[in-house]
Amino acid sequence: METVKRYLSRIFKDEAGQALPIVLAMLTLGSLMIVPTLDYTATNTKIVKMYEKKFESYYAAEAGIEDALWRINAGQAETLPYNYELTDINGMMVDISIEEVTEIAGVEIGEEGVHEGWLKISKTATYDDGIYNFVLSIKNNGGGNMKIEKLLIDCPTNLAYIEGSTSGNITFDEPVVIGTADMGITLHWDLPSPFFNIGPGATENQAFQFAGPPDIDAVAAHSVVKASREDVGTVWDADSKPYSITAQVTDNEDKIITIITAGIWKGANIEISCWQVNQQ
Repeated sequence: METVKRYLSRIFKDEAGQALPIVLAMLTLGSLMIVPTLDYTATNTKIVKMYEKKFESYYAAEAGIEDALWRINAGQAETLPYNYELTDINGMMVDISIEEVTEIAGVEIGEEGVHEGWLKISKTATYDDGIYNFVLSIKNNGGGNMKIEKLLIDCPTNLAYIEGSTSGNITFDEPVVIGTADMGITLHWDLPSPFFNIGPGATENQAFQFAGPPDIDAVAAHSVVKASREDVGTVWDADSKPYSITAQVTDNEDKIITIITAGIWKGANIEISCWQVNQQ
């Protein structure tokens, strides 16, 4: 800084009449630097506000998902789809939709019927030296015959199906195994027509085996049966009720900012199986 001062003093002393052009030149240079700096600052402010709005909208959508989980757990979403809205969440509107799941692991399973309670599904799993013995029981509590079109078991991670282990009254055919053990497999039996029949009051079993470590709650596998009767339709076991929840956040200009979609299983506990975020 002292060097600059001495240099300017020498110019002003030795070069009379040149001070004004130099000062004007420096002012011009300063003005050229100030405008981009102010523009940069304004741009940064806009970016910060944009990200703040995205964060606030994400938390608003997350609050919407949590509210939907509470309503499901409290039994307020019995009739699906169940749609409602939350107002003034971080100054934004959250539209929430709770819907029935009709597809698991890419397999179309259909919808529940008005008499889905006529079929009762239970399950047991025992462990012995690296092998889980899983038994699915289906009881017909209705007044007529029940024909079974489809069986599907959505499994916890780290369980591998043992080929050739299927037995029981319903089918000896091997299931289609979807996915990998590290991510969780799904077993799918698509029964051929005229379909397996369960008489009134009867209980039929389907058994199979998994290989896996000893610390897995294999009975937590989610089971679904599809009956050919439309009034029965898709039936889940008592610990397995899937839902799809969507929370859509809009600002005061009705512009969509954030959408969160969550897949959950409701049984004794709530289990989140997938979580997808889309921000505009």
